[in-house]
Amino acid sequence: QERNKDRVNAVARARRAALRAEVMAHYGSVCACCGEGQIQFLVIDHIEGGGSEHRRTDHRASRIYSWLRRHRYPDGFRVLCHNCNNAKSLYGFCHT
Repeated sequence: QERNKDRVNAVARARRAALRAEVMAHYGSVCACCGEGQIQFLVIDHIEGGGSEHRRTDHRASRIYSWLRRHRYPDGFRVLCHNCNNAKSLYGFCHT
């Protein structure tokens, strides 16, 4: 049973990674501020802010990658690296 659990977890991880890569590819695969392209450092950003409100009003939005695909990749989102996303959140802009 433990082997099956490991296999199920591995399949789930692979599906999440593939979905994340698909979403990143759709929105450009590089940080819109600094150009960082390593997927490990990238996140999806709500361009006009409002991510917290979005997650509060639509509980499925907490799984942003599946939410974006389910809603056919709407406008209003972009790729940022964690640093630029943090700077935008804290200071209102990223370094570029």
